[in-house]
Amino acid sequence: MGNVTAEQAAAITGARNWETVAAQRPARAASMADGLMKGDRLGDAVVAEFFARRGGADAMEWGAVMAALDDPDSVTAATPALAAFLEHVRTPPTWYDPALAHAGATAWWRFGSLQSSTLYQSLIYGYQARGFTRPLAETGRLTEGTWDRVQATARWVALATAPGHAEPGAPGWVQTLRIRLVHAMVRYHLVQRQGWDTAQWGVPINQTYSQFTITAGFLALPLRVGHDFGLRYSHAEREAITHMWRWLGWLMGVDDDLLPRSFADAAEIDEVARAFRMEPDPHARILVTALLDDGYRTEIPLPLPPPLAQAINGAVHSMTRPLLRTVFASVSTRWVDDDVAAALGLRATPLHNLVVLARPLVRSREVLRAMGVFGSDSRIAERELRMVTTQLGMDLAAPDADRYGRVA
Repeated sequence: MGNVTAEQAAAITGARNWETVAAQRPARAASMADGLMKGDRLGDAVVAEFFARRGGADAMEWGAVMAALDDPDSVTAATPALAAFLEHVRTPPTWYDPALAHAGATAWWRFGSLQSSTLYQSLIYGYQARGFTRPLAETGRLTEGTWDRVQATARWVALATAPGHAEPGAPGWVQTLRIRLVHAMVRYHLVQRQGWDTAQWGVPINQTYSQFTITAGFLALPLRVGHDFGLRYSHAEREAITHMWRWLGWLMGVDDDLLPRSFADAAEIDEVARAFRMEPDPHARILVTALLDDGYRTEIPLPLPPPLAQAINGAVHSMTRPLLRTVFASVSTRWVDDDVAAALGLRATPLHNLVVLARPLVRSREVLRAMGVFGSDSRIAERELRMVTTQLGMDLAAPDADRYGRVA
């Protein structure tokens, strides 16, 4: 198993059956075990360079590093790690096909409002694993800023998956790289400043958890949830969506050999990840509770002055919150193993059957879409994208929007 034994991998991840899964899928498990001890070589080099130069007369501000993503040509030879990072991400791998990624984005946004709602499931999926929760615990962000964290993640997903927005130099490309460098900064602080025990916990935000996040959390899981609701994709659409997320994973710094080359490959990675019987740490329940308590808002578009509209929406949210919390908690148990759901504080109720009740509506919409009632798939994707981004306070077409689609 390379440099990481099965016993070490089990201890780091909390997977009680690592050896059993490794015996069934030795190659997959071996690469996943080794990935627990790997960060992002290029991203980490940028951060190391920043701190090495910080005390000198020509200290480079972190804001300048981020600004370089908007203007890569401004980088000089004085910052070789940053120059190497930007040269790498500006040169797509040979397998990248912009047209196929664009097709994947269009297919993804064909029912983008449903796909966007699966973000909560992606977060809950991540909270099962110690490697996801421990960095948040170590940085003191277990219950603080839950709503802001959900919104920030939702805005990134919307921006990165919007058709054409993840091409080199585009806003989704820039924002993905910003997050990648933030991850590298978190790794540096945890390991160099806060005494992170790499031998016991693995590298923070490591290659394996990044692989799981992209391939299982953001690709396979949303498609599985969508399928449960009655949403169907063709083989070509699944391959295009996989290609889009493979590209985003590459930009995020996941090693090429850990990224899915096809939907079948992604499904196998997801299957192996789900086969591990994770034992969530106590922080997981705290994070899920915070997500259910403060991870959503009930907002109705009202043609009223902002203070009045906010007051009304605040009252509506207070009244609907108990019911919505129960619904979200119950529905979430559909896609989480029973023992993990119990550890996370999730309890199934008859409300989880709301998904079954929604299927006829989803399928009817798909039939009408196939008949051309709603226009072309591109037009549908545009409308869905506009609806979701408006709810997120974004307008990708607004002339006064900032680089990331946010409007004042």
